[in-house]
Amino acid sequence: MDYNVSSKVEQRGILVGMLLGDGRKREQNFLIQQSSNQEKYIFFKKELLEQITGKPVNIHRWQTQKGYNQIRVEPKLIPLTRVLIKKLYQAGKKTITRKFLNLLTPQGIAIWFMDHGSKSFKKRQGKVCSVTFYLNTYISKEENETIVAYFQQVWGFKWGLSKDKADYRLRMGTREGKRFIAFISPYIHESMLYKIQTSLNVMATT
Repeated sequence: MDYNVSSKVEQRGILVGMLLGDGRKREQNFLIQQSSNQEKYIFFKKELLEQITGKPVNIHRWQTQKGYNQIRVEPKLIPLTRVLIKKLYQAGKKTITRKFLNLLTPQGIAIWFMDHGSKSFKKRQGKVCSVTFYLNTYISKEENETIVAYFQQVWGFKWGLSKDKADYRLRMGTREGKRFIAFISPYIHESMLYKIQTSLNVMATT
C-alpha cells in the first residue's frame, strides 16, 4: 500500500475519509469503533493516525452485553482535526457538502470504501455474471446527489442511487465498478481485499 502522510493535503484527505467512514464525532475530536474481527484494519488506522498526529493513539477493548468484542481508537486532538469536524458537523449535524468532499484524496476515498463499501454478485448457471458495488452512505437523496456529482466531476466515476427504505446509498455496476476498484486498489489494506474482489471462483465478465 502506498500511503503518504508527509503532506498536509494527504493527511487531510485521510482524515476526511475516516470521518466520512466509521469516524464518530466526540466533542471537537472523533473516535473509531469497530469489531475485533477487524483488528488488523483498525490497527492500520491507528498507525496512520499516529503518523498524522505525531502522538500515541489510545486503544480500548470491551465486550458488549450481547458478547461482541469491540475495539475503539481515539487519536489525540490536533488543529487539523478540529477544523475538519467543524466543517463536517454544521450546527451539530453531520452534513456532507461539496467543499468537504473536495478535501478527499484517493487514499481517503479508499478508507471510506473500506469502511462503508460492499458488493453483491449476480450468478447465471452457477457462475458470476456481474457484480454490483455499493457505497453505503444511507443519507438523504440530496446529499448522495452531491457525492455522485463529486465523483463524476472530479474523478470521472459514475455512481447511481439505490433507495433503501427512507434513505439512499450509491451503487455502481460491474464495468464502472472495475474502473473504480482499480483506482482505489493500491490503498486497500490486505485484510479488506475481500471488498474489492470481483469474483467468487470465476471472474465476472460484464
